[in-house]
Amino acid sequence: MGSDSAPLDEHGRAGMKRWLDNWRIVGPLLEQERAERVARMTDEEARRHARDLEALWRPSDIDDMGSELVTHQRWFMRAARVAGRR
Repeated sequence: MGSDSAPLDEHGRAGMKRWLDNWRIVGPLLEQERAERVARMTDEEARRHARDLEALWRPSDIDDMGSELVTHQRWFMRAARVAGRR
């Protein structure tokens, strides 16, 4: 929190609790819906999405030689292992 942030009052804490309670329900539903959409995705759609993501990458002023792409690949590989696909 920055120095200009005030602690939440009782009303703010109640609102935050409602938000968290809502996401405890909605979060898993959205994750299930996302997983179902990914499972229905064709190989061509997956390739297109991967190309779209790679198109967003721009080297920084100090080129990191694509280390961010390597990091993303690690996350994708880890997600595939968790999903049971090697």
